[in-house]
Amino acid sequence: MMERTQRREEEKSEMSITKKKKNKINKSRFSDEQIRLLESIFESDTKLEPRKKLQLARELELQPRQVSIWFQNRRARWKSKQIEHDYKILRANYDSLVSRFESLKKEKESLLSELQMINELLGKANDGNSDIKDLLKGSSGKCEEELRRNTNSIDTGHSGLMNVDGGFESSGLLDPSCTNSHWLNFWV
Repeated sequence: MMERTQRREEEKSEMSITKKKKNKINKSRFSDEQIRLLESIFESDTKLEPRKKLQLARELELQPRQVSIWFQNRRARWKSKQIEHDYKILRANYDSLVSRFESLKKEKESLLSELQMINELLGKANDGNSDIKDLLKGSSGKCEEELRRNTNSIDTGHSGLMNVDGGFESSGLLDPSCTNSHWLNFWV
């Protein structure tokens, strides 16, 4: 007899658990029409005033608390999607900047090696190489002075090409007033 009572109690508890689960499922799920209406309202207002929440709950035949919780959850999902979107944009910008930085580093190294070769040629010109002197004679005095200043900065360990903000100084190498400079054409 005791066994029967125990079984009945177990069956009752299982039935009550099943009923609770069913009730919970029915309370937490919304119909497609309710979700469509909630979504359309969310697009215009992400946060509802108490009066509007009550009115919406009556229209959808829901509890005001259900409407509040739905809007809370929807705002959380919206915020996480927004953060994910912002992260993708920042990541793309970062990757672009890294690529640009590496490209500028290579360009700087290339320009420094060109300056070093020019400095060596100037050293040979000072030693008496007439071909190089002829090339330098074709350029204006201002361009020669700028060229010497740049090569002196290489000797002292400063390139003089990059500004602090990453821009390039012309410093005579690419100075438009030095267009008759033949040595630049020689290297191109």
